Amino acid sequence: MVLGILVASAVLLIGVGKLYSGFLSRQFGEDVGRPTPAVRLNDGRDYVPTPTPVVFAHHFASIAGAGPIVGPVLAICYGWGPAVVWVLVGGLFVGAVHDYLATYMSTRNDGQSIATIARRLLGRGPFIALVLFLLVILGLVCAVFLNLSATALTSLLPLARMELPADQTLFRLTEDGTNVVIGGIASTSVIVITLVAPLIGWLYLKRKVSVWICSMLALGICSLSIAAGVYWPVSLPAQVTASLTGTDLWKLILAAYVLIAAGVPVWIFLQSRDFINVHILYIGMAALMVTLGVAAIRTGPPANDGLPMMDLDTGTLAAKGLIWPFLFITIACGAVSGFHSLCAGGTTSKQLDSELAARRIGYGGMLLETFLAVCVICVMMLGLTRCDYLLKLYPDVARQLYPELAQAAEKPNAVVVFALAVGSAAKAAFGSSMAMAIGAVAGMVLLEGFLVTTLDTAVRLMRYLLEEIWRELFGRYDVFAGKSEAAEAVVEAPAGSGGVPAATPVGPHDAPPRPIVTSGAFRTFLRFIGFYWVNSGLAVGITLLFAFSGGILKLWPMFGASNQLLAAMTLGLGSIWLLRQGRRVWYVVWPAVFMLATTVAALVQMLMANLPSAQGGNPVLFGANVVVILLTAYIVFCGVRELLGRQPVPAAAD
Repeated sequence: MVLGILVASAVLLIGVGKLYSGFLSRQFGEDVGRPTPAVRLNDGRDYVPTPTPVVFAHHFASIAGAGPIVGPVLAICYGWGPAVVWVLVGGLFVGAVHDYLATYMSTRNDGQSIATIARRLLGRGPFIALVLFLLVILGLVCAVFLNLSATALTSLLPLARMELPADQTLFRLTEDGTNVVIGGIASTSVIVITLVAPLIGWLYLKRKVSVWICSMLALGICSLSIAAGVYWPVSLPAQVTASLTGTDLWKLILAAYVLIAAGVPVWIFLQSRDFINVHILYIGMAALMVTLGVAAIRTGPPANDGLPMMDLDTGTLAAKGLIWPFLFITIACGAVSGFHSLCAGGTTSKQLDSELAARRIGYGGMLLETFLAVCVICVMMLGLTRCDYLLKLYPDVARQLYPELAQAAEKPNAVVVFALAVGSAAKAAFGSSMAMAIGAVAGMVLLEGFLVTTLDTAVRLMRYLLEEIWRELFGRYDVFAGKSEAAEAVVEAPAGSGGVPAATPVGPHDAPPRPIVTSGAFRTFLRFIGFYWVNSGLAVGITLLFAFSGGILKLWPMFGASNQLLAAMTLGLGSIWLLRQGRRVWYVVWPAVFMLATTVAALVQMLMANLPSAQGGNPVLFGANVVVILLTAYIVFCGVRELLGRQPVPAAAD
């Protein structure tokens, strides 16, 4: 069954994806001979025409966070059948359409971000609202991945569950000898890669050392970091102080790291860490697919107590909501993700050497992520029983359904669930207990590589957005005037990379207004918020506020709904942009409407659940929920007003 799902999914994604992406290219008006921004505005720095395979690798490393792993792990409580269907249908007809349109639209608008395109189409008010909305989303993204990273780095696995003898010497054990310090292996790997990253960045980006030489070095660093983790895993006590756990300490350590990484030049940590980590990503994905294929052939159908195809009642209890909308927002990145539009409108659109590359990278990159989500679902089917899955992820539900587990005490841990499933699949494939242990470690390292890379990118994006807000609000004052004019001097380009909005350029015959001279406390305030480390600190502060407001089971639904709401907005913005060119938009409108309805329905339900007066209410998430709903209402109102008030006209860029 698992092998059939894998093969059928691959055939469907390749076959239907090729046909539908071709249809979309004709509807968009793709012109392979039209010079792209990378060609027309080539500056050797931000705008650089780059071979499609190279840009694909960069784009996929940027979009493939932990979402396509953790989302399916959480949502499979409804059964693996609905999860597979939503991943495939959503990936083909919603997520890939969104990614392709975002990449193509940015390419046709000189590599501008989605927020800046919104300013062009809808005006200054919606632009500011969208940037504020993006700040909330990125805060949730960072908080979720910070919590997952800290959980991964402190995770333990029972020695008996890894099926290793008590006298084994390969892995370090806790003091009582009952648990393997599996998270510590990933911790050491992360530390080693981070420390070496500036050297690789200097060689690759500054000294222009050949890519293949740097790749060989990166592979060696990855191997050595994991080996170092096996022999010297980092281990923190479960309780550091009376009020500080080991997991909380890791959150603070990671927050300190990203505070620094978000402010220094991108080549020091962000680009160089991505370059090293992408090797773990690709090798890990390939190994996961091989393991699944071999295990599926050797084991046949899952056991009787395996994860069921349909389990709607259990899913409703576990996720605290009906399959619609909660399955659809839980599996976010594997089916559709608004975060991808930030990557598409950031660095990706400035590197494309043809408009055909927008299709191959935008649509194709999403389909590869969709297939990764399918692989995760399949590894869960092979690797865990229903009882084990519920006990380790939804223990309260497990104790209701399995009375014999009434005394069992488990802390929900999606990271451990995935690692266990990979380990069990590896044992099924290769038939040894050591394969079980190695598979679990590999799953942990793979997931942590996704997490830290996305955390780096998202915090830097938050810093850029904060800087853009200050420029927009205070650009008329002398402290910011120089920065604003510098941003406008770049031909319609974001002030940075990674989806950073840019100010609307001043026309060639428009004289910029004279800046207002400031003094005293107000001038000091403006200078203060202009420092990069202040905005990095604000970004980290927002992240920590959300991170300490709840665990992964509380944060993930809010993150998923907000992330997919951004996708709905991007699709809606794309509809307006296409209509202004006189093109048909039904193939964009229906996924936009569906995602808007789904996410708003989820947000309203979560709003009631997070009421401070309600049992289990969360004031921080309630406040974020209110802000997101209000901003959404305003942006949607402006979008509908634009649709109703304008006649389709050819775009000036055409």
